[in-house]
Order: sequence, then C-alpha cells, then structure tokens
Amino acid sequence: MILLICEGRGVFTKKEFGQNEFLLPYEGELLEKEPDVDDTYIFEFTFKGKPYWVDASKEDGSFGRLLNDDHIHPNCRPKVMEIDEKPVICFFSLRPLSSNTELVYDYGPGNIYPWRGKVITPLHMLIVEVFVI
Repeated sequence: MILLICEGRGVFTKKEFGQNEFLLPYEGELLEKEPDVDDTYIFEFTFKGKPYWVDASKEDGSFGRLLNDDHIHPNCRPKVMEIDEKPVICFFSLRPLSSNTELVYDYGPGNIYPWRGKVITPLHMLIVEVFVI
C-alpha cells in the first residue's frame, strides 16, 4: 500500500514520489447526468466536450475522495485520463513529495468553500489582554 489514512480525513504519502508521478484515482460512480444530491464527494469535469460527474459519496475504501483542498499550495492535480474508453480522474504530483506528506489539491475557483474564508492568526501575532483583579 502506497498511501495511508491519517486521523480524520486526509491522505498521506507513505513513500517518496517524483514530480508528475501518478498518485491515485478518484473512484466512484461515473454519471452522465448532474446528480441531485449533496455534492460533498461529487467531482465534476468535462471529457471530450461532454460534462461528467463522479459520485464518490459511498464509503468504499478508496482514498481519492479523501484528499483535502489547498488552493494556495496544492501538491497534486487531477487529470482526466481515458481508460477502456471511459474517463477516469487520476491525481499526479506537482512536485517531488517526501514520505508523510498530505496530498492536497485545489478544489477550484469560487467562494463556495466555507473553510477558505477562515483566517488563522499565528500565536505570536495574537494580542491578549490580561485583567488582574
């Protein structure tokens, strides 16, 4: 096994990878009609000019559905490949990756991702008021 699941949701490498190496597929049910469900694990893409969706909402032991978003510093990217005349989403490394690196990719543009609006302030920048009674 090349990848391992850490606490919570996230996929981490178990070995080193070079740049542009295949990492893993995004597996699920391939749909040709837009699903009418919660889109938490829906991957939308275009292949040969036609829209497709992969519904990975079922817990099936696959890892691609568990990759987290990082629109600022992604380390992998999805690429649509044709396998047996069907589109398959595969993730490839953007740069060399060391062991124990979390795989993250850019989910895409927009403000539909609520976690992107969170601002994390480093501890050394926090101003704390202390009241002595």
